[in-house]
Amino acid sequence: MSNAQQVKGFGKGWVLIIYAFLCYLITTSIGSAMNIASGILESENGWNAAILTSLISLGSIGNVISGFVFGRLSVKYSSKKLSALCGILYIAAISVMGFATNLWLFGIFLVLANGISVAWGYQLSPVIIANWFPRRKGVILGIVTMGIPVGAGLASVFYNIGYQALGVRGGFIPFIVISILALITLTFLSDRPQDRGFYPDNDPSNNTPLSDKAERKDSSNSIWTTSKLLKTPQVWFYAITLGTHLIFASGLMVQIIPRLLELEYTFDTAIKMMLLCAALSCLGSYLCGLMDGKIGARKSASLTYVFGIIAIVLNLTGTNFGVIASFVFIGAVVGGAANWPASISVELWGADDFARGYGILQPMIQLIGAIGPAFFALLAMATGGYFYSYASGAVLMLVGLILFNLLTDPDFVKKEEAQYANIKKKEVVYTPAD
Repeated sequence: MSNAQQVKGFGKGWVLIIYAFLCYLITTSIGSAMNIASGILESENGWNAAILTSLISLGSIGNVISGFVFGRLSVKYSSKKLSALCGILYIAAISVMGFATNLWLFGIFLVLANGISVAWGYQLSPVIIANWFPRRKGVILGIVTMGIPVGAGLASVFYNIGYQALGVRGGFIPFIVISILALITLTFLSDRPQDRGFYPDNDPSNNTPLSDKAERKDSSNSIWTTSKLLKTPQVWFYAITLGTHLIFASGLMVQIIPRLLELEYTFDTAIKMMLLCAALSCLGSYLCGLMDGKIGARKSASLTYVFGIIAIVLNLTGTNFGVIASFVFIGAVVGGAANWPASISVELWGADDFARGYGILQPMIQLIGAIGPAFFALLAMATGGYFYSYASGAVLMLVGLILFNLLTDPDFVKKEEAQYANIKKKEVVYTPAD
């Protein structure tokens, strides 16, 4: 029996799980809250609701930029300290949003808050997770990424609670409270479990707990510079193929209600089914984590492409059973879209170079996934409905499945590093003694 099988529970890692769950919840909160906040702000401040909603799409660009910036910073600086900085900046930004009386000031800080939240959750939390649970990262990610659909499903409720209690200025206060809770939890964590006297993976056989930071591997001589990563075709292959997951996940989640209305469900029923889909996405995240722990991230990612195809086939039946059943498989794809970039990056680069590889790969995936809502919406407009738009999702996942298994190499990092090591050996020049 392997050490990974012998070790049960997460020990002190539960603090990290709670913290990362809150961070992931925050990532979807602002965008989802705008579903209700845009109408309220239009009536209260006279702002245009359509412009407010469109600012979320603009925020996708900010997400990519912030992800890249903090991904690079996490290579040189403590992810814990950077996370604390993100938390402070996020709280400051949404505080300004609450008191803003100018639409464009509100919009600037909306984009800033959204970008900072994505860097905090998607970019920095996985770096700490990779250090604490290098072998069991799949299960951990499966749990903490449940915060994404929870945030998406409850953000409007949270905003309404704040608005009902304190008016427009209080709408975003619940998110400030959640952020403060995350920051409090962060104080009980370190970048590495060894710095707290704990074991990676909660496994005593993994490593002797140390607080001496000199024992940390020096990655300053790593070959995986930004330039090297961007020039490596395999990085692009992984970004493009994993990006298809995010196109599917982000695009379909936005288009579910229009599709249900097209199938002649009432608006109230469509809202309830959307919440059901969000709940099933939580289950999907957890199931992805279990699959990761059993068969690895790569095989699990391949399976979620298949789940996406099954989801579309079921949905296109138009039957009540088929539509509800499709939510189960859509939830698995949504969960996988959040899990696989981080989990696969750990398998490729290991914990030591994870921040370097993931810091470039994740923003690339985010950039590709940003076209998801427009991809499905434009096809629906061109074809006069969502049947063919949804059908294209099955084609997208089939193409992604083929390219992922055909183009990506699970050993490319080891091969590149071995090749580099051989080159350095050949460059050694031995000079005779005088």
